[in-house]
Amino acid sequence: MYKALYRQYRPRTFSDLVGQTVIAQTLENALKSNKVGHAYLFAGPRGTGKTSVAKIFAREIEGIPDDTDRESFSDIIEIDAASNNGVDEIRNLRDAANYAPIEYQFKIYIIDEVHMLSTGAFNALLKTIEEPPAQVKFILATTEPQKIPATILSRVQRFDFHRIDVDQIVKRLEFVLDDQKIAYDPAALKIVANASDGGLRDALSILDQAVAITKTGRVELDDVFKITGTSPIDQQIGFLQHVLEKQTAKAFKDIHKLLLDGKDPIRFAEDLLVLLKNLMLIKIAPELVSENAFNQIENLSKEFSNSVFEQAIDDVSDNLMKMKQTTRPELYLEILAVKIASRLKKVDQKAIQAQTPSPAKTEMSSSAVLVNSNASPAESMASDFDNHPQAQVDIAEKNEKSNQVPESTEKPASQNEEPLESPSLAKTDDDSAWQVMEAAVKSELQAVKDAWPDIVADFDESVAMLAENSEPVAASQKGLIISFNHPELAEAAARTPDFVAKLSESLLDLLGVKYQLVFISEADWVTLRKNYILKLRGAKIEDKSTQETQLPNSTQSETSKAKATPAESSENRDVVDKAKKLFGDIVKVKDENK
Repeated sequence: MYKALYRQYRPRTFSDLVGQTVIAQTLENALKSNKVGHAYLFAGPRGTGKTSVAKIFAREIEGIPDDTDRESFSDIIEIDAASNNGVDEIRNLRDAANYAPIEYQFKIYIIDEVHMLSTGAFNALLKTIEEPPAQVKFILATTEPQKIPATILSRVQRFDFHRIDVDQIVKRLEFVLDDQKIAYDPAALKIVANASDGGLRDALSILDQAVAITKTGRVELDDVFKITGTSPIDQQIGFLQHVLEKQTAKAFKDIHKLLLDGKDPIRFAEDLLVLLKNLMLIKIAPELVSENAFNQIENLSKEFSNSVFEQAIDDVSDNLMKMKQTTRPELYLEILAVKIASRLKKVDQKAIQAQTPSPAKTEMSSSAVLVNSNASPAESMASDFDNHPQAQVDIAEKNEKSNQVPESTEKPASQNEEPLESPSLAKTDDDSAWQVMEAAVKSELQAVKDAWPDIVADFDESVAMLAENSEPVAASQKGLIISFNHPELAEAAARTPDFVAKLSESLLDLLGVKYQLVFISEADWVTLRKNYILKLRGAKIEDKSTQETQLPNSTQSETSKAKATPAESSENRDVVDKAKKLFGDIVKVKDENK
């Protein structure tokens, strides 16, 4: 009968142990000096040797030879606390402990997953562990020592098992395959070791699957990729390069290919962290980078500074936590792609400010987020700088302090000539939203809503996620507000040229209108709509950011009239008319006197 590899190669002596040298040495010294305690706790991650060490230690205490074929002994009692966690089971154990051993000198209880015991069971065990009979010893094992009561922890000797090093796992896998006379690709064993997360049992289980799936009788790299859900390093580098170069559409295609290949998005994000670490490490200590694609990593590392990689590491780490808590991790992987590209623009702007001589710009441009689908990365970067008022103010202040006159008098192209037709214009600021709301017409919004399913269906799969998580909420004859149901998606959409260009093109084709697009989050839309109605009624708005936002002159004049004569029926009718014009028939008038 076939036995799994992890059972065949379970260590039987302390010398067979992998990666727990200190613990093995300590226990061996206790045996040699005859100073074996009455209770031990082995804590650590799964597959690191806790139960194996407990069995070896128990046999050594009893003096059982290493080469015996027996696997169970009457005086070494193994208990699974996960299925025997009640008070009655522990009371039976306590009563049985009073009887003398049958074969050997001691009765040794190995309680696995001891943290699963109930509070009552721990209380029943407490006195026995504190003052056990002379012939009884306890060895407790757990993966979650924090769940064990402090009263138990204070009565045992605790040994913490650590995750096993990748190189040590690889050596053990090589030993097993050589012993089994199975050929293998060394790179495949490295992937297995990385996927095992420091657990040798997990590594042997994965190896068992790799041996079973192979058609050539050799453990191949491609087979290991299929089993572990790990992606090749080339795929990781390609995705990251597309993101860092702001080729969002290509990055989305990489993600979809990843999912079609059956890869795990969470594992992919974890692999990205390792890759980003190596991209930084290769600049200062290349000898510590042992990846097969060393040259590719080195070339990508030269293209960007470590500050870019540090920012990307923060983004991946944040999204990885969210991915582990959702049922749709691939969605957060797509958000990650746009998020890194968006943050990268901020890093580039800082680099431009540091390298630009000092061309003062006295005329400040709008703070809206502009996206040009026809622009190259360099042009997009310059456009971002032109539209960043704080950067321009900083440079102007430096020029005034140094009394330098800018040498260049050349005006931007937007001032010298008519701007090129650009369908990919999107804004995310509140002022633009207010302007659309002031001139909003219900019929315009209804027309967009009617066409919206066709618009969404027409998007490429690379940006379809953005369209599926958005909806039109207000429209005028020239402007359109799109609400996104995730806080990060509005900004990400505005920074995705393909999405903005396609949306503008579809609206123009179906409705014949070239809208000024405004992207906001769903939460921001609810606040803006509420504050707009309050403004019309002359009420005070508590939200600070909305207080700072000024309405157009026409709105201010109407608002002041409403404040002056709030009780006049004609003014109240104006408020109702404007609200109905914007929001439709959902507006209901309530008589406050009733």
